[in-house]
Amino acid sequence: MNKTLTINLANSIFNIDENAYNALQRYLEAVKKYLTGTKGNEEILADVEARIAELFTEKMTADKQVIVLSDVEAIIQIMGQPEDYSIDEDIFDEHYKQPKSKTQIKKLYRDPESKLLGGVCSGIGHYLSIDPIWVRLLFIVFLFGGGFSVITYIILWIIVPEANTTAQKLDMQGEAANLSNIEKKIKEGFENVTEKVKNADYDGFKKDVNKSSNSIVKGIGDFISLIFSTVGKIISTLFNVLGKFMGVLFILVGSLTLLGLFFGLFTVGILDLSMLPGVQFFPLINASELPIWVLSLLVFFAIGIPFYSLLYIGLTVLTTNLKKMGSISKISLLGVWLFSLGTLIFFGIKQANSYSIRGNQMEKISLIQNKTIDTLYLKANESEHFEYSKNDYFDGISISYDTNGKEVLYSKKVNLNIKNAYEDVVSLKKYKSANGHSYIEAKERANAIEYTFDYSGNHIEFNNYFISATNHKIRDQKIDMTLLVPTGAIIVLDPSMRELLGWDTKNDQDMYRKDLPDQLWEMTDSGTLKCLDCHSSPI
Repeated sequence: MNKTLTINLANSIFNIDENAYNALQRYLEAVKKYLTGTKGNEEILADVEARIAELFTEKMTADKQVIVLSDVEAIIQIMGQPEDYSIDEDIFDEHYKQPKSKTQIKKLYRDPESKLLGGVCSGIGHYLSIDPIWVRLLFIVFLFGGGFSVITYIILWIIVPEANTTAQKLDMQGEAANLSNIEKKIKEGFENVTEKVKNADYDGFKKDVNKSSNSIVKGIGDFISLIFSTVGKIISTLFNVLGKFMGVLFILVGSLTLLGLFFGLFTVGILDLSMLPGVQFFPLINASELPIWVLSLLVFFAIGIPFYSLLYIGLTVLTTNLKKMGSISKISLLGVWLFSLGTLIFFGIKQANSYSIRGNQMEKISLIQNKTIDTLYLKANESEHFEYSKNDYFDGISISYDTNGKEVLYSKKVNLNIKNAYEDVVSLKKYKSANGHSYIEAKERANAIEYTFDYSGNHIEFNNYFISATNHKIRDQKIDMTLLVPTGAIIVLDPSMRELLGWDTKNDQDMYRKDLPDQLWEMTDSGTLKCLDCHSSPI
């Protein structure tokens, strides 16, 4: 068992065991001693620590949160020991040859040192080992080919990181980010600055005395570079502001959606709040046979994980020290999301199939036969038991209880149309219909609808409702009836028939169906009801 310490390396926090810490401290002390008296030694040491911090971060996983001795030894192997490199300045001689090492894979970065706008073209030039001017010319060519290069440049500007540290600049150029190359890179930077200082007066003198055409061309070039640089700064500022705004927007949308999902789905499913309005219909609608808490979890994950990702992106935009999500966490979230989405799609198809086919059960009943029909009196009856029950409805169907306390489906989806029988018989056609995943199931469900009516002599009374057992579930059950009467029959409609009459009952006054009970009607040969007490012609 080793003691574990917490260290701050290049503004990053790491947990490291005592043996690894001692090895790392010895290495950094050796590097510091090696750099004593070297120009830019503090900057070199800071970049070395930043590079080691990057390598530490790569070794951290969800299951591994402590840096051990083997990790430090592996990183020292990559960085190299100080004694492996010559302390003199020969390493900067153009004829000096470093020992051959493994080929370093280049990484794509934006080059901040030779940029005109965002450093995209110069970064691509380093990555492809070509002069950035060819990349810029290619972007200009595509600019006149529909503006595609502008969109591409903006996207690359957003997603490609800028090479800020020495290690990143070395990765951009395909050089190993070890101690020797970091030292060399920084010393080259100091030499360039020194060279510019030495030549400053000369350049200024040359600028003042040289009035040739070369000076004019250089001035034009500097002016163009200034324009590009200014435009780049403006665009960069706008992108920074837009990025912050989008980060805040992502956080708000993600967090509010997750809260809504939690209270709207998670609590209903897990706590089984079956007394909430509408929740009691779920078992009668659900064709998957899955419990409500399982479906609630699936919906929560299928919708919540993408919005959690949106929230995480917003946080990474606004904060720089947010701990990165590990690979295992990302894969786990992706797996849960794909499983939830796939399961919902599967049962969603099953749910849709449960409504896909319409089945019906038709029955024709003769009411009055072989008798001269003079006048028919039609009336609709309400249920004394169901009518005054306080019920919630789904698709015109509610859950209620019969006189024995048994739970039943109750609905007033009953229609009656009046048409010509073209014979001296009064008859009634009943069409019970419902949906199902097959015609047989739909027909059985339709046949299970319980509906009654009563007739005596020339009086017919229809119930304005039907009931069905709850095990048949809610599948758009309804009843459509057609009353067939002979030509010349007089029809008296009770006011209770207003809600029962269907749209296919035609009349010569073109009246709205609910207004028909206010008049006296006669059946004509054409099947249209003729008004006997109307005093005005139809409009």
